[in-house]
Amino acid sequence: MFFIFLVVLGSVSIQGCASEKKKASEMSRSDRARMLIEVANGALLEGDPTGALQTLTQAESVDSSLPELHHSFALAYFRKHDLKRAIQSAKRAIELKPEYPEANNTLGKLLIENDQLLEAVAPLERAARNPLSREAYKAWTNLGIVSYRLGDLPQAEKMMDNAITEAPMAACVAFYYRGQIKLRNNDVKSAISDYDRATRKICASFGDAYLALGIAYEQSKQYELARKTFLEVEKRFPNTKIAEQAMDRVRFLP
Repeated sequence: MFFIFLVVLGSVSIQGCASEKKKASEMSRSDRARMLIEVANGALLEGDPTGALQTLTQAESVDSSLPELHHSFALAYFRKHDLKRAIQSAKRAIELKPEYPEANNTLGKLLIENDQLLEAVAPLERAARNPLSREAYKAWTNLGIVSYRLGDLPQAEKMMDNAITEAPMAACVAFYYRGQIKLRNNDVKSAISDYDRATRKICASFGDAYLALGIAYEQSKQYELARKTFLEVEKRFPNTKIAEQAMDRVRFLP
């Protein structure tokens, strides 16, 4: 009886070792794929979407089951101006991980780019209302953009308010759009305040906000501040369309 127990125990141990080796092998494939995904994401940051796609294809051959793989595919295809494939990849990421906030926000943004405004709402709401998301403000901002483009300014402002509440230091685009709404409602003072906040600290590279701030100063007849702002645009963003627009407005200031 004791001998039988030992044999059974030994069999379980052998099976356990085999199972652990299998798991280790699976983990090593996943880890390798994730390393390749990180390399691809680095290529995207460096402005090389083609290189990113090449590396992501390698990662896919190692482990195609990772939702972050397909999310990175979506970002790379978007950089290559291939909206159809970008949307397909974002949807695949969500199929694998339905509550994936970054992928839901990316899908919503891609659908906005593809003029599928109503279809963008559901994934954006999932991303915005996910309590574990550190970047919910991006989804709230995109929801605001949907409402803005649909002409529902009160709803758009509400969504921008949510974004600003979530991340008051990072919601550059939300401040900009809220400024646009204020300006359309003839509240120039509030528009100037929002445009100004859309140019501060980490928002300092947001050229559209600088230009809008200058235009708001111009409309409120604060011509010296307008001139100063337009010249700042030309200084910060030389040889760009925004700089050209700013200098054109300078020429017509009183």
